[in-house]
Amino acid sequence: MMRISVAMLAVLGAALPAGPALAQVEGRILPEKPFVEQTRYGQALNFDLALTNQGAHAVEVSELEVTFIGADGRALLTRRLDGNGSAPSIQTLPDRTLDPGEEQLLFNPFEYAPAGRPVASVRIKATLSAEGQDDVVVTADSPVRAVDAAPGVSPVTGRVLVWDGHDALSHHRRWDYLLPPLKAFGFSSNAMRYSYDFVPVDAEGRMHSGDGADNSDWFGFGQPVRVPSAGVVVQVRDDRPDDRQFDPATLKDDINLVFGNVVVIDRGDGTFDMLGHIQQGSAKVRVGDRVEPGQTVAAIGASGSSLFPHLHYQRVDAADMRGEGVPSTFSDLVLDDGSTPVNGHVDSGEIFVAR
Repeated sequence: MMRISVAMLAVLGAALPAGPALAQVEGRILPEKPFVEQTRYGQALNFDLALTNQGAHAVEVSELEVTFIGADGRALLTRRLDGNGSAPSIQTLPDRTLDPGEEQLLFNPFEYAPAGRPVASVRIKATLSAEGQDDVVVTADSPVRAVDAAPGVSPVTGRVLVWDGHDALSHHRRWDYLLPPLKAFGFSSNAMRYSYDFVPVDAEGRMHSGDGADNSDWFGFGQPVRVPSAGVVVQVRDDRPDDRQFDPATLKDDINLVFGNVVVIDRGDGTFDMLGHIQQGSAKVRVGDRVEPGQTVAAIGASGSSLFPHLHYQRVDAADMRGEGVPSTFSDLVLDDGSTPVNGHVDSGEIFVAR
């Protein structure tokens, strides 16, 4: 984990008069060694900056700068949010003030670096202001790593909308695991960092007929859920009703109950596939079963914390929601014109066809 603590230091010397207590802020890039996803839009980097105010005074983030660095140590791209202009970009960051002892999580707002020049590391610099004091500048650096898994099979077939993926504005991406209520339930990372909500659609891109109030209105409800990659089943639950209801208190019993019904598969490479919100009573596998890519293991449902019938899929480095998300790609996709192949990466708002 790369950490740099920065205090506002003026001139050192015992003869100098005592001034106000110096502000102290620590910055960390999370997760360690972020992944670089190769996409049609460029190199996607998905990481956070965790700030901790260790001083006695409140501080406010006034500027945020992100630099993508190549293997030769040269900057490939630098972008920033600041206070310039009539509607300053820094205002796109909510809750910029850190009280003494407070932690704050800032999501990287600049998710793409240009394709063609590989990113080797990232640097993020936050400038914080404190009343009556000089600015604090906190800098954190981290190397990055490539996605190391072969593309898998899409867990949903047919024409499919990525209702929410893991772009910078997706709800999966904006999971603030430093919030005290989430920490109290045992969350300390973002298992959904690279996840997808898949919704089957018709030729016009509609998700349902009628008003969608009934699960049966949804074209995907009850459709097959497939295994993306080979592995061994380590958790199966399909007893929860498809009522689109969720009681957060149940997370203390089983943190995976956020998905209601779920199938979890150990891929054998230190990561796990999680298939969530499956239909009540639809599981076709048991714990210990060996499964192969493309095998049907359940059906799309609306159990747990589900707004409507869909499949939540994520790859993660643990068998439950306490893990950290890992990227996944797919080998059997084309865009909804039926002929343009996808390079394996899909994201929010895209419609693809899985064969």
